Amino acid sequence: MTSTPPLLEVDGIGKAFGASVVLKSAGLQAWPGHITALMGRNGIGKTTLLRIVVGKVRLDYGRIVYQGRFVARPSLARFARAGMMYVSQESALTSLFTVRQHLEAYVAILERQDALEGIVERFRLGTILDQKPFDLSGGEKQRVSLALALIRQPQCLLADEPFAGVAPKDRPLIAAALRELRGAGAAIVITGHDVDDLFEASDEIVWMVSGTTHVLGSPAEAARHHQFRREYLGPRGVIGA
Repeated sequence: MTSTPPLLEVDGIGKAFGASVVLKSAGLQAWPGHITALMGRNGIGKTTLLRIVVGKVRLDYGRIVYQGRFVARPSLARFARAGMMYVSQESALTSLFTVRQHLEAYVAILERQDALEGIVERFRLGTILDQKPFDLSGGEKQRVSLALALIRQPQCLLADEPFAGVAPKDRPLIAAALRELRGAGAAIVITGHDVDDLFEASDEIVWMVSGTTHVLGSPAEAARHHQFRREYLGPRGVIGA
């Protein structure tokens, strides 16, 4: 992949909820300046894996290494202090604050007042600035969350289904934000089912199936993977592949 070690390395993760085994031996790696897409069928465990990494779900077994250090007890608060950001439709937002208050809080903490006006215009947030998260659509929440990520400039970004619920006209905004963060050196992992968007945005595809993960390589290599095409992509494949 690269001579640079991964910023985040997760392997051998197992998780069961009662008698239901979700993950058997799952893992992923996040490299600086690199976007990894974790793909798989709905309910296969992609979100569970990310939530385990950030300490929202307790793992049964496995190993998490961040910035070269073994993490015995993952905690989103500790990871955040170390430069990681976890984004889902709810995770980066609190129901107590409006969109404007979220943005202003990030800008104040990070002393990036100059970024606010451009971010609002870029992500088309002007009409929703005084709304709270429970008033927003899923796509609007994703736009706000990615706007916050651009202000924060994390070292590592875990984005759960960043294209979910996003209107077609707004999808390029999400993709451009991810590419900008990658260009700034962030190590990024994204999940989802929006095949064309994920292939377009990503450098590497990881396929989750039967509780395990398989690194397929670049999007072009993944598109040529016979089993992945047969069992996941289907006859349609990927546009442009």
